[in-house]
Amino acid sequence: MTENIYPDLVRVFYTNFQIVGNNVCSHVKGVDMEITQEVWTAVTGLKDIGLRINKGKIGVVDEFNKMQFYKSYLKDPILE
Repeated sequence: MTENIYPDLVRVFYTNFQIVGNNVCSHVKGVDMEITQEVWTAVTGLKDIGLRINKGKIGVVDEFNKMQFYKSYLKDPILE
């Protein structure tokens, strides 16, 4: 990263940081910010894929397979 970084603004962002629903929210210098899942994946370049292990506050997903989950962490998983 070659741009300027402003530690005071970063500190204020994290001081006001909170999770609202599935979004990251903060308030800096009179500006409300909301980072949605779509924005986060676009900015970071990460993909929104994988095995869902729970439904958030609702509970565990019924069709969750523990062995498939653990094998997905292996470098060269062999899933049958």
